[in-house]
Amino acid sequence: MIVVSACAGLANQMFQYAFYLSLKEKGLPVLWDQSNYIPNSAATCEMVRIQDVFPGVCPDLMPEGHFRMAYWKRRWTFLKRLSGPLTGRWYLLERGFSYHDDEASRAKKDCIYIGSWQCEKYFASVGQKVREAFAFPAFTSGRNASVARQMAEQNSVAIHVRKGKDYTRELLFQGTCPDEYYSRAVVYIRERVPSPVFYVFADNPDWVREHFSGFEYTLVDWNPVRGKENYLDMQLMSCAKHNIISNSTYSWWGAWLNPNPDKVVVAPAVWFNPAMPFYNPNEVVPQSWIKL
Repeated sequence: MIVVSACAGLANQMFQYAFYLSLKEKGLPVLWDQSNYIPNSAATCEMVRIQDVFPGVCPDLMPEGHFRMAYWKRRWTFLKRLSGPLTGRWYLLERGFSYHDDEASRAKKDCIYIGSWQCEKYFASVGQKVREAFAFPAFTSGRNASVARQMAEQNSVAIHVRKGKDYTRELLFQGTCPDEYYSRAVVYIRERVPSPVFYVFADNPDWVREHFSGFEYTLVDWNPVRGKENYLDMQLMSCAKHNIISNSTYSWWGAWLNPNPDKVVVAPAVWFNPAMPFYNPNEVVPQSWIKL
């Protein structure tokens, strides 16, 4: 069997599912593994399955009991690499954060793909199917529905800030998205978008209140950051005409699912900690977006 592993938070699962759809499009009989993954209860972003949010996500599930090493910690990587030659059960690990166009050809008779696949190129050929799968349900909150209507009538710009403690403490994200990034992004938008109206989304609203000044904005601070409705900020961000994202897959998807054909998307040029060479360079930000 050929399997794609599902793990981490909602936005990372979305990348994994998009990769899954691209392999199916290439004719591979792919299955989806959620049975081995144990969420990290300390991370608020990891407690939601992709099917809990998107009715259009209907994967063919892997039977339980296979590929038990899929989510073992990195120190056991050598066992995963030995598994293929010794047992015929292959663990195909992602090779960094650069795009590799030969992933489908790596498939074995009995294998599981393990990685994040955070690059649009992996699923560009099935982009419409991905959009259909990630169609959000209608807003049930009148407040969110009202803001979405306002965004549709304005030159709205969604700004996302990821400064929660679970994020800023991670070595992988240290030294990224400083105040200057957001200042430059706002100036860039103002120079190109007439009468922009800014909406700010954050996992740490206090950080925004302390650091954002010099321009007017609406702080969207009423949606939950954990639980089965933690997708609502992403949904609202996709309703804006334009986006300024953080180095977060959550706002990446908010911008990518924005249907405006003339959208301006500003993204950080430094996505991961520059001191961590395994993660750099990367191809997370699409070529059509603006890197600052």
